[in-house]
Amino acid sequence: VFQVMGLNLCLLYQDDSALNRKMIMRLIQSEKSGRFRDALLQEADDGSTAIDALRSALEMGETFDFILMDYTMLKVHGPDAVAIMRKDLKYHRPIIGVTGNVLPKDIAKFISSGVNKVLTKPLTKSKLMDTLASFQ
Repeated sequence: VFQVMGLNLCLLYQDDSALNRKMIMRLIQSEKSGRFRDALLQEADDGSTAIDALRSALEMGETFDFILMDYTMLKVHGPDAVAIMRKDLKYHRPIIGVTGNVLPKDIAKFISSGVNKVLTKPLTKSKLMDTLASFQ
């Protein structure tokens, strides 16, 4: 569990790149002494893995307070995974798209799939933390 604005929260981060997942997790964990303390961070390496993680959490009566979702993956792409999370799993909490795809059509597709906001890579610590805090 980690805290944003004094609230305990849980985060799922999906990215097919282990290096990107490690970098994002380090950004969040470096904030543990401030707004993000006692972080529970779960990683997923594909959209289908993220869907399974969310489904498992919901079946146990739990959920993720935020999901960070990459766009392009080998199996299930971010927009497709988000659409399933929104429609089939009825997930209504914030999903933040994190992508290197900066073309307007890609960002529009991500937003139309159900993400609340799209952040482009490379991410800065302040951009990520400010975005997470803006949903509180």
